Amino acid sequence: MRNKNILVFGSTGFIGRSLTKRLLQNGNKLVCPVRNASKVKRNILSGDIGQIEVINFDINNLNEIKNLIINSDFVINLIGVFYENNSLSFETAHFLLPKKIAGYCELFNKPFLHVSSLGSTFQTKSNYLISKKMGEEFIENNNSNYIIIRPSAVYGEEDNFFNLFGKMAKYLPFLPLIKGGNTKFQPIYVNDLSLLIFNLLNSFDKYKNLNLAAVGNEIFTFKEILSHIFLSLKKKERFFYMPSFMAILQGKLLEKFPKPLFTYDQYVTLSHDSISEGSQILVTEILNQDLSNMKIITSQYLKKFIDKV
Repeated sequence: MRNKNILVFGSTGFIGRSLTKRLLQNGNKLVCPVRNASKVKRNILSGDIGQIEVINFDINNLNEIKNLIINSDFVINLIGVFYENNSLSFETAHFLLPKKIAGYCELFNKPFLHVSSLGSTFQTKSNYLISKKMGEEFIENNNSNYIIIRPSAVYGEEDNFFNLFGKMAKYLPFLPLIKGGNTKFQPIYVNDLSLLIFNLLNSFDKYKNLNLAAVGNEIFTFKEILSHIFLSLKKKERFFYMPSFMAILQGKLLEKFPKPLFTYDQYVTLSHDSISEGSQILVTEILNQDLSNMKIITSQYLKKFIDKV
């Protein structure tokens, strides 16, 4: 796929940076609505002059979307937030924005690829998972030319998951285990995910109206992931089994900070596994290559947290 005009919401995020780089390398032209144009400097450097257009965009002013979609060959939405604040709610980011994008994509017959979250459901008290499900359901019920991707945990050199716990394992006397560390994940490498999206765009008609769980080959419990982090840092495992009441209290206290490390809603989200056994078969087929090995890749970038002798 080359020389296409692609509108990318969420280009400055972790997944967005990997995807925009791939799209630019293949000769496409991108329009990237962002809150701060300076955030896409790295993307500009990876493309030719005039290959990427950065537009300041207020997610709370959804009327701006129409004109952006009209001139696009494909529309991609990667926007997601893990906590709410005064300027952005789960409902706006995960439901109202996709709803507006989906409406105009349907009106102007534009292929729409939407990235949601594995585990999205109405059967929960997690506002994050509920809002994700609301966005998916609207698209499925109102659009005729879409693809929905629901990733499990996404890892890579700049991720906020392995790096966070790697840093904690380096400096803290123990790592907390919430819900006994039994929550299951099926992590996928960010570069595998961006290639998956690229290949789906290339074969959009073939996979039209697909709702795909984007997962890696292996399933790990939260405790197994933390054990791998300790091993990568050449440290002895040190866990604290945090009681539910303590995790809830911690979440309610920390969520009052501007950029909380943990919230009550995230505690509730950890009650739900993020796996889809068997989905890796279709993911591998679309990738046309083997899925990456989580332990090998994460061990490489976790080395930065090893204590220097």
